[in-house]
Amino acid sequence: MLAAFCAASAQITQISSAKLPTQARATIKKAWNNAPTVDAWRNKVGKRVEYKASMEDGSTIKFNAAGQWIEVKSYGGVPSFLLPKALLTHINNYYEGQLVVWASKTPKRYRVELADGTKLEFNNKGVFQAFL
Repeated sequence: MLAAFCAASAQITQISSAKLPTQARATIKKAWNNAPTVDAWRNKVGKRVEYKASMEDGSTIKFNAAGQWIEVKSYGGVPSFLLPKALLTHINNYYEGQLVVWASKTPKRYRVELADGTKLEFNNKGVFQAFL
């Protein structure tokens, strides 16, 4: 019954990429050189709103209601400008040549997965915290 209630309260709607928040559109433009967005979605659960966009190369990126990225998946590599310099330095020092293919962020931490399957957690400043 709880699952039915949750499913009923979620509203997933396909939208045009023009309806993504301004900051989300700017991130996509910078990260994917203004490549067209294949699909864009708005997900509303209660008062929480999130957006998701899929790119031509298969990459996906999720945003919060303000348009700040919260999760990105890209087998060509997560765009480096999305991640703290300290995090990238750690990966380059200990996992030379490995691409970050998935990343998520919260106000307190970043989680990343490398192309070889290694999963790492960093604090919000990009300092290594733990293996996942």
